[in-house]
Amino acid sequence: MAIFSFVEREFITMAITSSIAIILAVLTYFIANEFVRYRARLKGIPGPTGLPIIGNLYHLYNVLPAEQYRLWAETYGDVFQVQLGNMPIVIINSAEAAKDLFLSQGSALNSRPVFHVFHKVVSKGIMSIGTSPWNDSCKKRRKAAASALNRAKTDSYDPIVKLESKELLRELLTYGKSGQEPLHYHRNIQRYSLNLVLTLNYGTRVADTKDLKSGTLSEIVYVESEISKLRSTSDNYSNYIPFLRFFEPFQKSNAHGASIGQRRRDYNKVLLSELKARIEAGTDKACIQGNVIKDPEADLSEDELTSISLSMMAGADSSTPTIEWALLLLSRMPSIQETAYKAIQKVVGEDVDPFLDADVSYVMAFTKELLRYYTVLRLALPKEAYRDAVWNGYKIPKGTAVFLNAWACNRDPAVFENAFEFVPERWLNPATEKKGISHYSFGYGGRMCIASHLANRGLYIVFLQLIANFRILPADSSSDEFGRDQPSDDSDPMKGVLVVNGIIASPKDYSLRFVPRNEKALLQALN
Repeated sequence: MAIFSFVEREFITMAITSSIAIILAVLTYFIANEFVRYRARLKGIPGPTGLPIIGNLYHLYNVLPAEQYRLWAETYGDVFQVQLGNMPIVIINSAEAAKDLFLSQGSALNSRPVFHVFHKVVSKGIMSIGTSPWNDSCKKRRKAAASALNRAKTDSYDPIVKLESKELLRELLTYGKSGQEPLHYHRNIQRYSLNLVLTLNYGTRVADTKDLKSGTLSEIVYVESEISKLRSTSDNYSNYIPFLRFFEPFQKSNAHGASIGQRRRDYNKVLLSELKARIEAGTDKACIQGNVIKDPEADLSEDELTSISLSMMAGADSSTPTIEWALLLLSRMPSIQETAYKAIQKVVGEDVDPFLDADVSYVMAFTKELLRYYTVLRLALPKEAYRDAVWNGYKIPKGTAVFLNAWACNRDPAVFENAFEFVPERWLNPATEKKGISHYSFGYGGRMCIASHLANRGLYIVFLQLIANFRILPADSSSDEFGRDQPSDDSDPMKGVLVVNGIIASPKDYSLRFVPRNEKALLQALN
């Protein structure tokens, strides 16, 4: 009995000692971490108060981060800081502030921050041009890609853009049974976007929407969608809370991220190898990666070539939701469809060629307004101070992460009148052009999207041909109802978002009806 009591007392003593040690360790970490967080906060730049350890992360849970930042700007000013876990981040929320920091001090803000999840777990040294920190390799890759994407080269890719828009029209007509049945169009748009980047970058394409369900193609669709989640700047909490990284070896999510990164590298290497074989055989078609490989001044390693490919492949992730938002809007606002169609007829005549290519100012304005109004990449790719920058006399030190809130800049009332309304006509106003006003959906400053001209061209062509060939209707309406505007939450850029805190603002899935304006002419052109 005495022995049992002694063992019992020893066990209790050890349990109490262990508990005290754990509590002291947690308190020590908590105090030390709060000291680190306090020291990291930028002096003089205002911002909302956060909680210990997590900072302002709890403010961003299950909300649109870019909209929350826009609302905070009303209290803290155009430029303020948030603290996500241990990381202070400067948020830019107005056109004037963006101009001052990203143009006037552009070279100081030319780099990218390194995030633990995306850069260290997923990418493991091979990053896209857009997500790479600023260094000699990034400069070389960006220069090579820019050369392959200059205006002359971009014009040479026009046949690819037109072919893919033609194939999209074919699918919408066929699978939608000439508008007689509602069509769940997501895969058709996804195939168009994927084909565009595959053909532009590698000179290869997906033959049919059904092929997206097989082999390499389904792998690309899945992996690229997972990459978007792993790039999120409001989720992936171990980016901001170092303590969480101790548990990563035991987490399935960490292994998943590493696996996704490897799978992405694998299929890009296969596609690159196949392209090199076609170049060697002389059977390749004009494409971005081919032009880079053939450029004697580029001199890039295979990893650097893969980096360019990663940048191009990311384009499908933003063009797909942009087109889907456009279709939703057009289905709810037929007055805009008819205004655009009449503008097309004014340029090309009453008998519209199904595969026309003409400069229609209203459709160009529609494309710009669509990019502004929906801003699918609402927080532009994060930047990092390459050297010290200054705002209102306060220093933004080298190494500080800086987010351009493209969503807020595209709704800046100082630039855009009635900014929350969809008004293509704003881009037809001579005063807008005279002031050099543009949208912020491709980023801003020295690291803005190098493929912006090509992306804009691809969107313009597909919008032009969709409007020229179809009346786009809600699934539950008839062609007799065409002409009545039906604004709804599903086409609203905030209420209609599928994942509120995703890096890409995609709409929820819907079906639409695509009623051909002149089915006979379209069928003849497709055959």
